[in-house]
Amino acid sequence: MKKIMLLLPIFGMIMIGCEDNKAEDTIDESVQEFVSVNIKTTGTEYFTFADNKGTTTEPSSWDLSFTVVDFQPSPQAPVIKDPVIIIGNGKTAAKIEAASLADFESMPAATLFKVDKDGYYTTMGWYDYDHTTHVISPKDYIYAIKVDDAKNILFEIVDYYDANGSSGSFTIQWKYLAN
Repeated sequence: MKKIMLLLPIFGMIMIGCEDNKAEDTIDESVQEFVSVNIKTTGTEYFTFADNKGTTTEPSSWDLSFTVVDFQPSPQAPVIKDPVIIIGNGKTAAKIEAASLADFESMPAATLFKVDKDGYYTTMGWYDYDHTTHVISPKDYIYAIKVDDAKNILFEIVDYYDANGSSGSFTIQWKYLAN
């Protein structure tokens, strides 16, 4: 009995000492929307969600790049300047049909996530082109990006025109979503 009484406090101290005191990161999963405007596609712009900023100088790590890729359907056809958003290195992304961020609350199956590479970009086909008015309109897609083991990003392309109606400026809205 004496041994049990002696071991009980020691066991209690071990249990308290082994308690996980690691502060947990909380991720705001509310339908919070942020807008990044005036992102010109005349030159590549690199964007990071953590800063909600873009830069034309390539940083060591970035989440999205807004750029124009040359597309030529055949050797005789003219080169088409196609505006795209490229997902950063080391990240995977999936395209989901949804009208807005508010309509989407969970991540898609892991099999839907792909890595962007030359010739394939998750955001390809993000717009409809009106041949009469020559206006580009975003389709109803949400893009999910696996950032790390703790959080993901959902974003949607809202517009391709600035406040003056000039093309070449992407407007996106985005939010974090926990795993």
